[in-house]
Amino acid sequence: MIGRCEPQKDHFTLLRALARITDLPWTLDLVGDGPLRGEVEAEIRRLELDTRVNLLGYRRDIAGILKESQIFALVTNWESFPRSILEAMRAGLPVIASAVGGTAESVEHGRTGYIVKRGDVTALAEHLRRLIENRELRITLGTAGRRRYENQFTFPHMVRKTAQVWEDVLGRPVRFDRLEIPADR
Repeated sequence: MIGRCEPQKDHFTLLRALARITDLPWTLDLVGDGPLRGEVEAEIRRLELDTRVNLLGYRRDIAGILKESQIFALVTNWESFPRSILEAMRAGLPVIASAVGGTAESVEHGRTGYIVKRGDVTALAEHLRRLIENRELRITLGTAGRRRYENQFTFPHMVRKTAQVWEDVLGRPVRFDRLEIPADR
């Protein structure tokens, strides 16, 4: 999970869900820092997850971290349209995200990952268990997520969609002669 340790992000629900599946082999990397880090650390100790959870703090090498991951979770209380989900999909990871804001616009439940009701520890634990136990499912959902990212969320696609909105509003074509669009974004 990538997210600041602050009230918006719900590290506590994620940790409580993982505490229900300690019979499985897993580790969690939490990327981010913030005012609630001490409380997150205390919850990790309280749940006896010290040997399984890595608090990585603020990092700039997100792509590398995602490349080494197998599942991405964004457990949160509110969002608009989280870029971290798109980064995870770009990395070919299955995504589990809270059903808030625009998360369901990127994650297709059951096809590219899972959307769970905010604060639902039981559903989150069930989906995590399913993904941890089933490598083929992780690969299938992650591959579908990567395809969805490539078809819907690359920079060129977003520029084309934005230009279409402008053209619809202006009633004329919009040109981007000077705009350089990176091929891999």
